[in-house]
Amino acid sequence: MTVEVQVTPEQIQAVADTVQVHKFGGSSLADAYCYRRVARIVTEYAGASDLVVVSAAGDTTNRILAIIDAQADDLGIAEVLLRQLQKYQQGLITELLNGDLQEQLLAQSSHDFARWWGWLRGDEVITHRPELLSYGELWSARLLAALLQQQGIQAAAIDARDFLIADDAPEPHIRVPVSRAGLLNRIAPHPGTRFIVTGFICSDPTGRSLILGRNGSDYSATLIGSLVDAKQVTIWKDVAGVYSADPRKVERVVSLPLLDWHEAEELARLGSPVLHPRTFQPVNRERMVIAVRSSLKVENQQTRIGQYDDTEPKGKVLTSLADVVLFRINLSDAQLVQQFEELELVPLISWNEIAQHHAYYAYHQNHLEYLERWLEQVDKTDQVVQMQGYSMIALVGNRIQETTQYSTFKTELSAQNLRRLAFSPDNNAVIAILEQKLDNRLLNRLHSQLFNYRRSLGVLVVGRGNIGSAWLALYRRLQERINEQMDVRILGILNSTRMWLDYHGLELDDWEASFDTFARPYELSQLIPELPNAGCDELVMLDLTDSAEVAQLYPSFFANGVHIISANKRAGASRESQYHEIRTIQREYEREWYYNTTVGAGLPLNYTINDLINSGDTIRSISGIFSGTMSWLFENFNEEVKFSDLVREAKQRGLTEPDPRADLTGQDIIRKLLILAREIGLTLDWQDIQVESLLPEQLRGISYEEFMQRLPELDEPMQQLYLEAQQQGKVPRLLASFAVQPDDSVEARVGIEFIPAGDMLANLIPGENIFVIYTDWYHEMPLVISGPGAGKEVTAGGVQSDLNQLLSHLSNRHKG
Repeated sequence: MTVEVQVTPEQIQAVADTVQVHKFGGSSLADAYCYRRVARIVTEYAGASDLVVVSAAGDTTNRILAIIDAQADDLGIAEVLLRQLQKYQQGLITELLNGDLQEQLLAQSSHDFARWWGWLRGDEVITHRPELLSYGELWSARLLAALLQQQGIQAAAIDARDFLIADDAPEPHIRVPVSRAGLLNRIAPHPGTRFIVTGFICSDPTGRSLILGRNGSDYSATLIGSLVDAKQVTIWKDVAGVYSADPRKVERVVSLPLLDWHEAEELARLGSPVLHPRTFQPVNRERMVIAVRSSLKVENQQTRIGQYDDTEPKGKVLTSLADVVLFRINLSDAQLVQQFEELELVPLISWNEIAQHHAYYAYHQNHLEYLERWLEQVDKTDQVVQMQGYSMIALVGNRIQETTQYSTFKTELSAQNLRRLAFSPDNNAVIAILEQKLDNRLLNRLHSQLFNYRRSLGVLVVGRGNIGSAWLALYRRLQERINEQMDVRILGILNSTRMWLDYHGLELDDWEASFDTFARPYELSQLIPELPNAGCDELVMLDLTDSAEVAQLYPSFFANGVHIISANKRAGASRESQYHEIRTIQREYEREWYYNTTVGAGLPLNYTINDLINSGDTIRSISGIFSGTMSWLFENFNEEVKFSDLVREAKQRGLTEPDPRADLTGQDIIRKLLILAREIGLTLDWQDIQVESLLPEQLRGISYEEFMQRLPELDEPMQQLYLEAQQQGKVPRLLASFAVQPDDSVEARVGIEFIPAGDMLANLIPGENIFVIYTDWYHEMPLVISGPGAGKEVTAGGVQSDLNQLLSHLSNRHKG
């Protein structure tokens, strides 16, 4: 069978340069909620031309196998099982799709099940088991492609049997040239389409269905990746990568950011449930990276498997098997020894005991049936002694014999019933065979002695202006203290147009000069999906901007596993619908969002409010002077001072927003008011607030440069305002307030009020904020919080306080 490549070399190169492969297993597609989650992941993480390989949804393959078995034994049970399968598959369609797409897929599904019912009742002959098994993957690919189409994504389903051609064998042998040509002819002419491809299945040259066997979908993903010469294959599982031990057996494991090919293959050979050895067979090790990530809980943790030969000697994974079988043969039977040595199934470990004239081969219990059949075929059953009741513990890592961990491993296990301790042939593992049951207490003790991992936090600093510069200076001064809880590294510094990024961490001694030298143009929306490639346990973005564009990307940051610390008020004060979306995504992906500096700069206002609420109190109203900028302006303002001169000075001191009009119109105060109201659970939006602006209409719609030139136009109206207050024995102040009414409605206002000259609100230190809080507990005498409300150093300190809170939370969560 010959298929020629019909697309141009340029198209082929474009595929290799841009297309990546993503694979989702059955547990990732178990129900409608899972399908929606996968669709979101594909939208967020997959490029516009990427390939997505899918398994059969949920337990569909097991259901099909049960129907096949029941058809031969009990037709009544088979009919019940088929009816349940049809209800499950068509239920997914009706729950996920609507309109024409639902009608189209239900028609295809009805046609498929009509064939199944015909087969079950003998009206149609289907004797080839793989043909029946192939339906699970076909249904998954069709449904996910349709769901993406419904969401406005350009997507299409591909049946792998249309291009993936193989010769029939226990493990089908892929015809690579014809398969590559068939796949490229299908996808290369359609850049911008996400193709959903069936895993697990292929066909022979006659079109007869074949299956790729155990872990066939993972193997399909790397195989398809190799056919298009992809740079990366991401395998989405129900775990966040490869851990330092099995989390079902060992507490406080950590996910590993990197594994070399040799380490990963050795781990797979030793029975790791995350990856199967066949997954690595098609891989171009010099080009491809395999990323293992969790689809059930998308976080920044992942394991990237690639060519990292220069990694230091280090044990990375403690792996174990509860049931190991030893096969003992006599060394004098040279033929049998040779047959064991040439057996395709490689033992976990083998050794000779010369004095006793015995050779030993250790295998996982799962391989026992295969080995017994093989021994019968070679007629050697009587010459082999099976020995059961053994377990295995192994430490996997690069050049393991050179590590101090090896000594610890050997010393600890020497006190056990150790049958054999040896290294793997490539020195990437030390393997212990124990003549005892596997004890999880032993695994936990051994893990804690072997690994003293410091969890890491990568920091992305977005905004290098006044606050960003002040925080970086503070970070450098406090770096040693900050790193006591976790390994904290600054991965990137960004302004609105340029980015300096290094996943190994930035050197900050002269960061301004380094930024000028190394920063490059970027688009934040394109960078976000790449951030999880950083080898850190956690990631946080410090939003030290006043950018609406950055705030709009908060859902993407959260969905890509990034925590956020905000000095930017835009997200917390966004329109109610956008704010709800941000909160929904944040909670779904279980990310942290700290924003204490958005109101009150460094004052512990949000922490106090949350403490009151969590303690059972109810907040009824908050009022006061929310803006340190406006506090500074009005405390320094009198009949002898021009208001415009004060605005310019405040701008020079770094007290105002980047555009002072955000302060003068009350916009900045409105944002703070919204953030506070939402913090206590109130539903409040911009149109619900009564606002009195200090800025005349003619100064609002002009450029920033023209506004600064025309600032003196504020002087006369502000003088009149001041004199009017003086005539009443008062002073003007810009106040904000909101209060819950008896009918649970909320009254909110931002505007000028005349305050008696002796009142505390009229006698603040310039720049001071004051918040007057009435609650059920503080109803006669309010709780008052006051202090500096503006300034880059104060705000930077508040950002650092939020970072301390995040570090404490992450450390406690990890310990728990």
